[in-house]
Amino acid sequence: MTTGPGPPYSWPMTATDTLTVPAFRQNYQRLEDLLGQPIPDLRSGVVYRLRAAGFMDLVAEVLPQDPGTGAMVLSLCHYFVQHGDLCQDPEMVVRVFPPRGDRPGLVEALSFQQAIPPVYQVVYPEPGKVVPRLKRELNAFLATWLRNLKAQGHRLVPEIEGGGANRRPTLDAAPCLVGRAPDSVE
Repeated sequence: MTTGPGPPYSWPMTATDTLTVPAFRQNYQRLEDLLGQPIPDLRSGVVYRLRAAGFMDLVAEVLPQDPGTGAMVLSLCHYFVQHGDLCQDPEMVVRVFPPRGDRPGLVEALSFQQAIPPVYQVVYPEPGKVVPRLKRELNAFLATWLRNLKAQGHRLVPEIEGGGANRRPTLDAAPCLVGRAPDSVE
């Protein structure tokens, strides 16, 4: 276990991860740059919405900690509505290891999900098992997605007391409806 400010967590990296650690570091920096605030400052129970004119909102939520490592877990998702259902387009769940001492911050992709066509991919399908090809592919996709979100101009919408713009997605608050362009964003 590694300790320092904040809760302790197990360092996930092994000698076999030497190729992915630089990608995890870069994804940490990309995500923090996109959010415009330190990742460790994100709070559970708050929905963080990032907007860019002409694009679907990105919703970020802190999920329960990873029980195996104690690391922070985040959901990053675009939503649309089809036949009255909220659909992920896509959703990625990532594990976050904040910087500690001489160790850099890391973000590792854990899963990818998309509603249509239905896709669900998990890097660690069961304890002690990893799908190395998927681990590389999902972390490469995450890097591209984070770069694109930043280039599109996504910015965090200020939190509004009582939920406001940063409430859980609902059918009424879905950022984009199938078959029509997203509403303009101020």
